[in-house]
Order: sequence, then C-alpha cells, then structure tokens
Amino acid sequence: MQGFKQRFSLVMMVVMTLTVFAIGCGTTSVRGKRKLTVAAYDYVGGESVGFRVAFYNLENLFDTVDGPNDDAEFLPGSESRWNSVRYQNKLNNMSKVIDSIAPDILGVVEVENAFVLEDLRKHCRSMQNSPSGDTENDDRKPLGSDFEIVHRESPDARGIDVALIYNRKKFYSTGVYMTRVTLTDGYATRDIMRVHLVERLTGDSLAVFVNHWPSRRGGAASAASRMAAAAALSQTLHNNPTIPANYLLMGDFNDDPEDVSITEGLNAGDAYHPIVNLAYVARAKDSTIGTLAWHTGWNMFDQIMISRSLYFANLHNHEPIMPNSTTAQDPQIQVYKRPWMLQHDGNKYDGWPLRTFAGKKYMNGFSDHLPVYTDLVLVHRH
Repeated sequence: MQGFKQRFSLVMMVVMTLTVFAIGCGTTSVRGKRKLTVAAYDYVGGESVGFRVAFYNLENLFDTVDGPNDDAEFLPGSESRWNSVRYQNKLNNMSKVIDSIAPDILGVVEVENAFVLEDLRKHCRSMQNSPSGDTENDDRKPLGSDFEIVHRESPDARGIDVALIYNRKKFYSTGVYMTRVTLTDGYATRDIMRVHLVERLTGDSLAVFVNHWPSRRGGAASAASRMAAAAALSQTLHNNPTIPANYLLMGDFNDDPEDVSITEGLNAGDAYHPIVNLAYVARAKDSTIGTLAWHTGWNMFDQIMISRSLYFANLHNHEPIMPNSTTAQDPQIQVYKRPWMLQHDGNKYDGWPLRTFAGKKYMNGFSDHLPVYTDLVLVHRH
C-alpha cells in the first residue's frame, strides 16, 4: 500500500507539472504535433504555421482624376465614360476576389498610383483591423491598418505601376528596392520591385519581387524586351549578397512558363533549376491551365516562382499549412477561378475572365487575368 501511494503521488506530480507547463505555454494539439500559441500567432514544432501569397493583375485600376501620366482613357470625359460609379464598381469587384483569397502577401500590377491602392485597401474586409476587444480603440483605428502598402512610381508612360500589400502583423519590411529595366528601343517600362520582409515571430527573411514585364505588343519582336527584363532580374539575384536564401518572384511576365525568357533568361523551371517555377510545375501536369484566355487557348502569364531552398523547405510539409489549404505535400500554385469571375453569355468568349471592358463595351467585370496564389512556410533562419 505504501508503494502504491508513493507511485500515485509521483504520477500526480508529473501530471500537475505538465498541466502547468501547458497552460503557461498555451499548448494545444495540432494533428499530433505540439502547437504553441503566442499572442495570436501560431507555431507548430517551433516554426511558423504558414502564410498565403497571391498575385493579381488588376487590369487598369485607374481613378477618375487627371494625373501627370497618360490616363486620358480613364477620365469622365473619355470614350469609356470612366466615372466615380464605375470606379467604385471596380474597387468592389477587385476586393471581392481578394477577400475570397485572403492573402498575407499580395502583389498587384496595373495600378495607377498610391491613391487607388489606399482605396482598394479600404474596400478589402480581409485587410481591416483585427478586433482587439477594445471597442473605443478599434473605432479610432484607420481602415486597413493591419496591412501595409508598398508602392513606387514607375517610368511606364501610362503610369501603371507594381505594388505589394502585406500583413504587418506577420511581417515587417527592412527595405524596398527598384530594378530598372532598360529596353533597346528606349520604351519606358515598369521597374521590378523588391521588398525585403522579416517574419515577426521567427526572424526569418523573405525577399519578394513583383514583376510586370513588357507586353507582347509588336509580336515576336517584343520577345527581346522580356529577355531584357529577365536579364535585369537575373543580375539582381546573382549580384546582390543581401538577398536571402528565401526569395519569391511573382508577377505578370507576359510569357508562359515554358518560354525562353523564363526557362533560359531566368533559368527557372522544375525542381532541378535554381528557381522553381510553380507555374511550370503545374503546367507540366496539366497544360490547359492558365490565367488569361486567348483564341488559341489559355496562357499562364501570371506566375509565382520560389528559390530552390524555399521549395525544398516546403516539399516535405505533408499537411496543409493554412486553413482550407489545398497545398498538402509540396508548394503548388493555384489559379483562383470561380464562376462569378467568368463570362456566361454562350458566345465564343464563354468561360473567359469577365473583364471591366470588352473592347469599348462596359462589362462591369473584374480583370482579364485570373489571380494566382500559394501557401508557404519559412523554416530556416537567415
């Protein structure tokens, strides 16, 4: 009996110790792994749970104010009759898509200026302040203050820029850099944006590049312009020692993943390449997927690429890293394509992205591009 009491006391001491430790650390069980919850941020096995990255070509998000850029097409007196009602419709449509994806890092292109980005942020419910429980303070916070906008003016003649919006509760920025793309014909095009982010809880670094490469205007001859953009980006990657091993390239490249500007200019492709193009991997499995439609089929100009080290760090993550995530075993690009984002009129454009204008006809749609996204986790300190 005495031996039993001693063993029972020992067991109870162990149980009480573990209970106190669990309460102090906020420990719960997540699919058999220990999950530590600290100040609303989640860890699994001592590492961050994950975050969602998305890219979206917003197709001419212009305001109604006459600016210094060539914006005559999007003014109230223009043939498009671009007015406040249509501008608000555009913001509502864009925010509906973005809220449906709910990214932590969002790259966008074809935005006129910082003002339209501010308006877009205000329309996105997923970017509003998280409730703190203090109603008075919550009411005083500005709309969208959970997300930070990174914008710089580009030399593009029409004034359309690239930008990044990120969740500043998860990340903070240590620098913003612009890479100039010089074309042989002297035409001014968009700069490539590079934003260095640090994950707040782990200190892990991530460099994010937002691209909008020269268009295909001019046919086959325009390929040289995209090779110039690839060269500028490649030189930045290879000649800058401050870029961490975790980096991500996203954007509208105006070329498919299989085109030479990507495969040779960037040396991006499958997992045997230094840059793993998630769009290339996806198209190798299904060549019909894409983000914009043309008479010859679907192109996939909108792509997300990650460094090889970041790819392999995520490769053995055998469980979803985000709620409702489709990424289970390896990093995958997803094309966000819903019926309400497409045309349904029974003609030859049926099933194509529902855009704002079809020629001169106002469609009150979204964009001629579909957005893409992926779920990732940073697992190495840099």
